[in-house]
Amino acid sequence: MLKLIQNEWMKLWHKKGTWAMVAMLICVIVVPGAIMKYHDGKSTDEGSWQEVEQQAIQANKEMLASEELMEEDKVYFEEQTAISEYRLANDVPSQRETSLVSFMSFASNLLTLVTLFTVIVAASIVSSEFSTGTIKMLLTRPISRMKVLTSKLLTTFLFGLFLVTVNIVVSAFVGLLLFGIGTGVELEIVNGQIVEKAVWEDLAYYYVLSGGDFVMSTLFAFLVGSVFRSSSLAIGLTMFLSFTGGMIVMFLSRYDIVKYIWLTHSDLTQYVQGDFMVEGITMPFSLTILTIYAILFLVISYTTFIKRDVTA
Repeated sequence: MLKLIQNEWMKLWHKKGTWAMVAMLICVIVVPGAIMKYHDGKSTDEGSWQEVEQQAIQANKEMLASEELMEEDKVYFEEQTAISEYRLANDVPSQRETSLVSFMSFASNLLTLVTLFTVIVAASIVSSEFSTGTIKMLLTRPISRMKVLTSKLLTTFLFGLFLVTVNIVVSAFVGLLLFGIGTGVELEIVNGQIVEKAVWEDLAYYYVLSGGDFVMSTLFAFLVGSVFRSSSLAIGLTMFLSFTGGMIVMFLSRYDIVKYIWLTHSDLTQYVQGDFMVEGITMPFSLTILTIYAILFLVISYTTFIKRDVTA
């Protein structure tokens, strides 16, 4: 199996497109970082952090005086006012400029690009063998088809994890080099108490939850590429579902079946943001649905690949 994975890994990096994807990922991290640094340097002086917090308190109180304010908005402005008052009373400055953790938080949004690049590899790693005719030569070896397909799937995920690592390492390096650690403190209200926000733990948790869409999109693209032997169809269909998934779920929200569609649950970050696509779902339920669909995608992929006749 290790030899098969090594073979697939070498074939993957032999393509210029693979290097282009890595270079593009690095560019979309470095260039925005330089732009943000430029704007931080050009920003006008807004006064001391105490003056900024006092202005925030005044603005929040003006918003609270509005009679048309919704209840959730009222709670939000009350919490922001309490946090600002706590900062002034306890001499706890806020983080006014971009810092290492805030830049890495920005870079975490680029995981969508990581998913896209991994989908491209997943869609083509099997279909390209059929289009070029090399699949016949590959299957003539004394190796089971299951092992061959498994090596391709593992190589795809290894490439995706490599891109995630590049995202983390490059964003950390750029953030530290351009912005530094930062001196401010992030605060939040938990159970009625103002506490320091665990920004690093929250960032790590966000990366983990982003794996839901990453894994499901990759498996779906791998399925379509294996069954229909068309990388363009696999990439197009996967991206279509990724970008229109929210609209599809919203359209079906009036029906109970929406709770059993994988598109409803693939974005696990909704449990951090609190903005659920469908009311009444929970993390265990979402993980169960995603597991069922993942197994289904794998069964179809393997069954089709193993039973397919390969002609010259």
